[in-house]
Amino acid sequence: MKKRIKVALAGNPNVGKTALMNALAGTNEKVGNWPGVTVQKKVGRYNFRGFEIELIDLPGIYSLTSYTLEERVARNFLLKGDYDVVADVVDATLLGRNLYLTLELLDMGIKPVIVLNKVDELQNYGYAVDSKLLEKILNLPVVEVSAVKKKGLEELSETFLMVATKDLKPEGFTPIYSEDLENAISLVEMKLKEELPPDFPYNLRWFSIKLLEKDPEVVEILKREFKSAEEILKEIEKIESEILSRYKCDLPSFVARERFLLASKLAASAVKNSVELPRERLSDKLDRIITNPLTGIPVFFLVMWLVFKLTFELSAPISDWIDRIFSSYLPELVATHLKFLPPALVSLINNGILAGVGAVMVFIPVLGILYFLMSVLEDTGYMARAAALWDNFMRHFGLSGSSVIPMILGFGCNVPAVYATRAMRSSVQKMVTMAIIPWMSCSARLTVYTVFVAAFFKNYQSVVIFGLYLFGVLMALLFAFIMSRFVKEEENEFFIELPPYKLPAWNVVFNRTWIEVREFIFKAGTVIFAVSVFIWALASLPPGTEYAGKGTIVGKVGELLLPLFEPIGIYDWKPIVALIFGALAKEVVVGTLGTLYGTGESGLVKALHSTFTPESALAYLVFTLLYIPCVATIAAIKQESGSWKFPLGVVLIELLVAWVSAFTVYHVAKLLI
Repeated sequence: MKKRIKVALAGNPNVGKTALMNALAGTNEKVGNWPGVTVQKKVGRYNFRGFEIELIDLPGIYSLTSYTLEERVARNFLLKGDYDVVADVVDATLLGRNLYLTLELLDMGIKPVIVLNKVDELQNYGYAVDSKLLEKILNLPVVEVSAVKKKGLEELSETFLMVATKDLKPEGFTPIYSEDLENAISLVEMKLKEELPPDFPYNLRWFSIKLLEKDPEVVEILKREFKSAEEILKEIEKIESEILSRYKCDLPSFVARERFLLASKLAASAVKNSVELPRERLSDKLDRIITNPLTGIPVFFLVMWLVFKLTFELSAPISDWIDRIFSSYLPELVATHLKFLPPALVSLINNGILAGVGAVMVFIPVLGILYFLMSVLEDTGYMARAAALWDNFMRHFGLSGSSVIPMILGFGCNVPAVYATRAMRSSVQKMVTMAIIPWMSCSARLTVYTVFVAAFFKNYQSVVIFGLYLFGVLMALLFAFIMSRFVKEEENEFFIELPPYKLPAWNVVFNRTWIEVREFIFKAGTVIFAVSVFIWALASLPPGTEYAGKGTIVGKVGELLLPLFEPIGIYDWKPIVALIFGALAKEVVVGTLGTLYGTGESGLVKALHSTFTPESALAYLVFTLLYIPCVATIAAIKQESGSWKFPLGVVLIELLVAWVSAFTVYHVAKLLI
């Protein structure tokens, strides 16, 4: 029977944990969420010398506090001890910053294997790490690797094996801080020992340090397990007042400062200058342009424009070809060669199954190319700088710079925009960003806008369409601002790390793109397919009625909803049914209107005048902009949030906002037009 070794990969964001997993496990990965939370979990497996090594990629974190969801997930996993080896992946180019987490692991009592990644990149900057000296200082195994170039992987696997089988027993060292901090730790430890519960599961030194850092979860454990909790907390307050008077900073900041000082000292001991560096690197010159708002914002929009242009121009021929297969070629084959089947079954195959599968397949070229381009930008180091550029502006609305990229992507397609929120560290900001992405007017809505402005606003086409795009952005920012007042996050230090510029690692880029596309096909695709069949049933039943006609369930639903739409100037059920079918894809709205009015899309402009006035047409466009996203987007939000509650809440809120906005626009327009 094959033996299994569990290896937990810990480390800061952008240190190369995912690249290391790809290098070791290839594409043999499972992607999901950690139980009960929206934080992504990746597990990879590979075989080595008769053992199956399971890699568990912990969320990228800077510390082991409990302020963010990612930090809580990583810390809780490490505390439970369901692993054989902890691999602390360290970026050699940012050794001082990365050793901060290493010191926390040692304080916790964990003796990790230090995986020194990107040593080749450090050499490009004229430096080298003396890994043997670092190994001696930390008293831990240190293995130099290059995840991108797949160097050092066999030695690393050997080290995992030796640590797991106890052939190698890392001893580690106890980080010793300044005299003031050590005295404070000793005092808290002494107080805890006076009534230490039996089988206390935590390392006492680590627990004491976390109390000094005022870690919320550790404070709660103290209150629950220790009768003298209030006395201990008062003692900590006394310590803080002394630190405040001596160092002019609070206790958590003092602990962080001490840890950073020690980490920097260790890094300085191990990093050696190998060649003389130029006074100013090219990366410094680029950063002065890219991170400066005056020059960086035009560069950002140019980069995003190029991403959109390449994505849609390269994917359009493939998507059109796939669309023709599923909307024309295959339905014609079914209609021609399966005549012996009952008409209802033929309709199910064509309008339900093929429409559902086609809705999934047509997105694949768009998603694949977009994921590829975004992975290239991320791997070169640009994406972190884009987030830093927008961070201050977005904070006025309760968001951060990392919200900008998904929102911009939403103008092309809401689906990949939702998946782009995975890069966001804050779970609250991620959920708010996902909720407002559907208000970024995707390219599919443009077909609806084009038909209506041609019919009612021929002289103001560009003004109306631009106004709709702008209105969607304003509503999104307003909603984010309101949500930030109700959903508060614990204030904590926010780091935006600027990784070195480098050429993309193509194997990492292609592998990441494939994993993301594969995940969309197998997970989001199942939801899209199911909803497509459900809508077909609504448009086909009861038997004997014309597909999507007045007598069908969907037609009756349209008539039932008619009183809700009369206040915004719509007095016919057909546009309402078109909105229902717009749940499949927004461009379907136009096709459905053409079918229901019996004119086809070409004669639709004239037919719309029988139902709409300019005021009601404008209200209908606003409703189309703001109401529920397409099925693919809902599926993506469900997948990223981990439950149906959140996307259903988003749907209800957006329906309400859409109706109120359309109602307001209709009545204001009646006064002005």
